[in-house]
Amino acid sequence: MLYSLTDALAYNVLLVGALAAYLQEQGIDPDLLRRHLHSPDPDRFVTQEALDLVAGLMGRPATTDGPEPTRHFLGRDIAERGVAHEPGRLRRSEQQALQSLGPCSPLSQW
Repeated sequence: MLYSLTDALAYNVLLVGALAAYLQEQGIDPDLLRRHLHSPDPDRFVTQEALDLVAGLMGRPATTDGPEPTRHFLGRDIAERGVAHEPGRLRRSEQQALQSLGPCSPLSQW
């Protein structure tokens, strides 16, 4: 139970930090951001993990050399899966899933 509460808090802080970082990038008034975050220092939420998540969501390269940070990978994966695609055109993951069903599948016509 304790782990789930700390995990939930960590994810909430990450989400708030990612939103704050994005809004700062968009040039929102700092006083408005402080009021909505109920914090005199919105930067306390903007951690490196939050910046990595925003970079991944926005399709920017990772800010570190070496292996891709986990939060950047997650943001990039979310962005790739959530990208609107043309009607009638399947995403790569959907195509792979249909191909794995084999040629006899009624769904293979898609």
